[in-house]
Amino acid sequence: MKKSIILIAFLLFVLEAAKATDNAKDSLLTVFKQSETRLFNDVAGLSEQQVNFKADTASWSIGQCLEHITKTEHMLLGMVQDLMKQPANPEKRTALKGTDSDVIGMMQNRTQKFKAPEPLQPHKQSYQLTKVLDDFKKQRAITLDFIKNTPLDDLRNHLTITPAKEYADAYRMLLYIAGHSLRHTEQIEEVKGASTFPKK
Repeated sequence: MKKSIILIAFLLFVLEAAKATDNAKDSLLTVFKQSETRLFNDVAGLSEQQVNFKADTASWSIGQCLEHITKTEHMLLGMVQDLMKQPANPEKRTALKGTDSDVIGMMQNRTQKFKAPEPLQPHKQSYQLTKVLDDFKKQRAITLDFIKNTPLDDLRNHLTITPAKEYADAYRMLLYIAGHSLRHTEQIEEVKGASTFPKK
């Protein structure tokens, strides 16, 4: 009887752990899907003039924002992939600060502006929406494939120190990608909100 109770308790633990794992992976994929949907909705049907509009000489166009989002996603995913090749270091998890949701909030917050490193800055002045969106879609497909095919435990047990001198696991670094996309989707919305933004 006692062994049966222990076995049942163990099975319940395993089922709950599996459920939590699925939820965590699903949550990550949901964040990516929501950020992607918002971006696509914001740029749907825009004309070439609208895609290349700049409110002033210091501002980015929507096309430039899209190029930057794609370049940054490629770079950040590469960093995650490199991290996964290193030995797992789950003992560093105690050094993690904040929560996963804090990452999205921090990345999305545009009250503080940063200058992108030169390799991640957009280098074109004229864009075709279909071309720049195709580039994004190809990169996003690679990112989602990586997430779907990498065990959650591996994402959680590989940690590194960020440029901000704080620890982040691979899971949170993937959240950086989604948060960064949301950050510049908001920038696109700011461009569209300019009083001189073309009507069509």
